Amino acid sequence: MPVDIEQKVTVVGLGYIGLPTAALIARSGCKVTGIDVSAKVVETVNNGKVHIEEVDLDGLVQGVVSRGALVASTEMA
Repeated sequence: MPVDIEQKVTVVGLGYIGLPTAALIARSGCKVTGIDVSAKVVETVNNGKVHIEEVDLDGLVQGVVSRGALVASTEMA
């Protein structure tokens, strides 16, 4: 019988590279924790919002955060 394994990914840095990458990985079905040193960035992402300008990123982040697929933190788990 196949075993269902939950895939977990950590992305360090939620800037112009890290946040879009984390959101895309989360959209693919993995549970993603995004780490950033800025508490303001972490709060913004956890509210389903973005702090950078990237086409369509706001909707993607809002969706994956609302599903619980992406969470942000200032500390490594």
